[in-house]
Amino acid sequence: MKFLIMSLIALTSINSFADICGQEDDRAPSFDTRVGRMVKADETRGCAATLVSNNCVITIGTCAVSRDYVEFNVPQSIAGIPQTSAIKDRYYIDHTFVRYETGGIGQNWAVMKLKKNEVTDLDAGQVQGYYKVATKKSLKNSTVKLISYAYALNDLYEIKIGEVPPNKYPEVLHFSQGSSTGKLVKSGLPLIPAILEHTADTTIGSWGAPIIDEKSNEVIGITTHGGCRATYINPIGARFTNSGTSITGSKKFKEAVNKCMSI
Repeated sequence: MKFLIMSLIALTSINSFADICGQEDDRAPSFDTRVGRMVKADETRGCAATLVSNNCVITIGTCAVSRDYVEFNVPQSIAGIPQTSAIKDRYYIDHTFVRYETGGIGQNWAVMKLKKNEVTDLDAGQVQGYYKVATKKSLKNSTVKLISYAYALNDLYEIKIGEVPPNKYPEVLHFSQGSSTGKLVKSGLPLIPAILEHTADTTIGSWGAPIIDEKSNEVIGITTHGGCRATYINPIGARFTNSGTSITGSKKFKEAVNKCMSI
């Protein structure tokens, strides 16, 4: 029991960081209209938020109470300076429905509704489209994709263990939309059924990025923690994966998604 408790402490204490899996940062610019950037008013960096219905988004719990709206179709950054989306692509958070947890790995998630756009009077999903939420666990070694709005400038690459070549697209990718792929290493542990472990690249700002099963094109969870280059001591061995929260593995997360979709 003591061994198991120590393992859980190690798993829940990992912090998000520039966790590039392998020897190359393979994040590249992407243009998925279903994944937006959740920000405070007048800011240009925040968390990823993914549409799973016409007006419901999922993200990380720690962003749930500190952001104002989600913007879609965010332009690429210019000379490393993040840009803002057009007003017609911004949707304010409807704080009458916000559900979230802010615990460790497997216990950090948020579901919230968005208001109609103030210019078009349309719901976000009507314009941007949305992802289907997985109802079954994805298989180990499935290819997964992450979509985020994260740090990309090339002064962050002496990363904890060794060095990683700088990103190929730093000036356009910095806090604009980018995607990366990797493998699903694990889906669930005995006492943490909602944990997802994967090898898709993340960095500062990848919080809330959807974890998408490429075969089914369904969202299976959100990314919350780094770990691919962590230096912590883990009693059950070095994991060297990034982590997130599974929708199918978390009863509360799944119930919140279903409730949001029903109202």
